This record gives sequence, C-alpha cells and structure tokens, in this order.
Amino acid sequence: MIDIQNVTGGYHQKAIIQNLTLSIETGKFYALIGPNGSGKTTLVKLITGVLPIQEGTITLFDQSIQSYSASARAKIMAVLSQEVHVEFDFLVEEIVMLGRYPHQTGFFKYPSKKDHQVVEEIMKQTNVFQFRKQPFKRLSGGEKQRVLLAKALAQEPKILFLDEPTNHLDMKHTVIMLQQLKEYQQSRQLTIVAILHDLNTAALFADQIGLLNEGKLVETGDLSILQNEALLTSIYEVDVKTNHHPVLPKPQVSVIPNQREQDVFDIEYDFTETDRYIHLEFNGKLRTISNSVLGEGLQWTKNFCNFHVDKNYNCSCPKNDIINWLREAGISEFDTAGMMTAVNLKDRSIIEEKFGDVSILAVLTAGVGNAVDITAKQPVDLGFSIGTINIMVFIDAHLTDGALVNAVQSVTEAKTKALIDLKIKDPNSGTLASGTSTDITLVAATQNGEPTPYAGSGTVIGKAIGRTVYKAMIEALQKYKKRCEQQL
Repeated sequence: MIDIQNVTGGYHQKAIIQNLTLSIETGKFYALIGPNGSGKTTLVKLITGVLPIQEGTITLFDQSIQSYSASARAKIMAVLSQEVHVEFDFLVEEIVMLGRYPHQTGFFKYPSKKDHQVVEEIMKQTNVFQFRKQPFKRLSGGEKQRVLLAKALAQEPKILFLDEPTNHLDMKHTVIMLQQLKEYQQSRQLTIVAILHDLNTAALFADQIGLLNEGKLVETGDLSILQNEALLTSIYEVDVKTNHHPVLPKPQVSVIPNQREQDVFDIEYDFTETDRYIHLEFNGKLRTISNSVLGEGLQWTKNFCNFHVDKNYNCSCPKNDIINWLREAGISEFDTAGMMTAVNLKDRSIIEEKFGDVSILAVLTAGVGNAVDITAKQPVDLGFSIGTINIMVFIDAHLTDGALVNAVQSVTEAKTKALIDLKIKDPNSGTLASGTSTDITLVAATQNGEPTPYAGSGTVIGKAIGRTVYKAMIEALQKYKKRCEQQL
C-alpha cells in the first residue's frame, strides 16, 4: 500500500503539493487526473523520493520512503515518464536490460541467465523483441515508449508509475499497452499509478481515480468521479457531458465546446420515394433513438430510409443488405437509420402537424398481418422478421435522452390506441392486438431551443406526438385494409 499523510512538497522550498492525504491499495490501477499544473507529476516525484517531503509522511508497504536506499527503491518501484531521450546510442535490448540493474549482484553487475530470460520475455510481451538489435535512437516515438515500458517491467517492480504513458502512441498501441499493463496488474498484484490526461482512457483502464487541482486532492474514489459533470466542469473550466461506453459499464466524458452546429430551423428535408424505398434527408443531423435495423440506439442521423422487401425476404443478413442498398442508392450508411417493410410503400402515411411552437412530422408504413397481443400466451420467435409497423417521428424541439425515451413511449401508446380503435386482433389469440411482432419505432429531434426533459403523454410534446402518430396510423391502416380487400 502507498500511504500519504498530510504531505507538502515541491521545488526549491515552493510547495506545489499542499497537505495532501491519500491511500492507494496494493494491486490497484490508480489514475491521477487534473488540469496542467495541478501537481500530478510533482506528487509522483514525492512518492518516488525524487523530491524531498517538506511536511508529512509517505510510507510504502508500511515502511517510510526515506528509509529505503536508492537500490531498494529501484527494486520495488519503476517509473515510465514522457521523456524518451537517451544520451548514448544503446541497442534496444541493452536499454531493456538496464531495468535488471537493481537485481544484479557483484562488483561488475553482469547480467545473469535469469536477467536474459526476463528481458527476452518482457520484450516479446511488449512487442519490441523485433527491435532488439536496433539502435534505440532510430525508433519512432511510439516504439521508444514501448521499449521504455519494457525496461520498467523488466525491473519486476511492485509499483509502476506512469507519466502520460500513451503520449506517443497511436490508438492501436495505446490499447495494447494498457491491456498488457492491466494483465500485469491483475496477474502479479502490480500497483499502477498513472498520470493520465485522457479521462476516457482513465475510465477504461483505471480502478480508482484521484482528481488534483492546484496541488490539492479534490476528490478520490471509484470511476463515478467521472460522472460528476459539475465537478469536472468546475475543475477543467470547460463544459462536459458524461455518458456510458456503448459496450462496457464505464463512464465516458464528452467536451462541449462553446459552439453549435447550424440550427435546423423547423423541419426541412428532401423526400424521395420509389417503389423500393422512402428516403428523408435532412439539412442537418438529428438526435435519434430507434430500434432500426441500421443506426439503432442513440445516434446523430441525417438520412432516414424505409426499404420495401418481399414478404418472403431472406432475413439472414438484414443490416448488410440495407448497407448494400444504401450504397446502390448513393446514400451514406454512416449517418443513416435504415429499416425494412413488406408493406407496399404506396400505402405510407405522411402527416405533418404544428402544435403551438412544436412541429411534428410522422412517416409511417403499417400492416397487421402479424398483429400480436403482447400479453397473450404464444410461442416466441427469436429470429429477425421484416418490419410491419414502421414509425418515424421527427420533432422540432430539443429533447434530452430521457425525453427521447418518453417520446418512444408516447409513440407506442398512440400506435396501440389506433389498433384498439380499429379493433385489430391477434389472429392466434383472438384478443385485441397491441402491435405487431416486428414494429420499428424511430424518434428524431432537431435539438433546437431549450432542452426539455419530458415528452410523455402528460406533456405538450407528448400529446403532439400521440395525436400525429394516431392520425398517421389510422390513415396507413385504412390504405392497407383497402389494398388487402382489392387483392381478394
């Protein structure tokens, strides 16, 4: 354990770190974060004994830092700094072997068989073995950083200090390095103290966080510190928004610059309709929530497409199919929500309404051949099916993520009310249907105006959504019914 009690210290009697108390558990990955000049590097130099402590105490494994000799400290601590400057033109394997120096004995300290084994293993694990016979100076900045990491790990330390370890690394090698360090940490009970400026990197790899500002420890604890938007905004003096990683249960921080994309005034769009697809292209990206085949979840989206497919369409690769269709149509797949339906696109309904200051556009295709009562007992089909009721709702308003979820609820309530009023039944149970087995719902907001956190059925926006969707549902289902009757 690293135990820091009421420590003050700095340079030339100037106190950078002031009365700081902190404990770092053995075997943890502890990230030090904070603005430039907050004292992160100074704190590491105090812990490692590079700088003298003016007041307070620091103990490593229950022993005062001052009681360790330089060689004893080198056996338990290693430091990887941002600096990659080396005076002499050593070979890579010679640089890494320097990490074994604290463990070598004898007057001349010749490398032992174990030293060579450790160095070779570490070089392979850090992916620098192929450079072993190359001069260190000829390597790129990122390659040099990986060599210096290998040198630090060759010390077999109990504590590893990292000062911006990924500063010279690209995305791939940043991930590789930090994943390797996590494996070392977990398999060898290695304690890692890392200075990191990238808060999202800290969130992905650290176990605990320490936030410094002006030489003081503002906050320490788990990753929830990175969810405190008010605290981060105050310390970094820039607006931030926190969300969660889309795959891992980790917070991620987005900086909100003092600028906005050009407003999408009202709901302005180009509408293209063929026998194959409906395409709405807006003059700016909209904040979108959906269960579309392509572009699902929360997104920023500009193109919205509903493709017609045969009712016997092979559903093995629906997302790939939509991407291919988009490319054939010359539409980008990267800012597009795509869905598909077996309903004839001529039976679509487009309703545009204005309720006070709120403009709503609903674009809807609907069929009820696979209508279901969600409460009825019947077999569950886990496979993908073609969308039947596809609802796209566009709102000229600024909705928070919570309000977008509210809006989806409002759409669903209006859809179900229309099905009930038209007495649409589940053919298997004979009871009134609540939807179809393959419904797709999409809500998109221009994000104009002041943010609103609510869009449920008790709000103006929720009511506007409900009335517009209900009207579009009735119109589309009447067209569907008429076409079915004509085909009999």
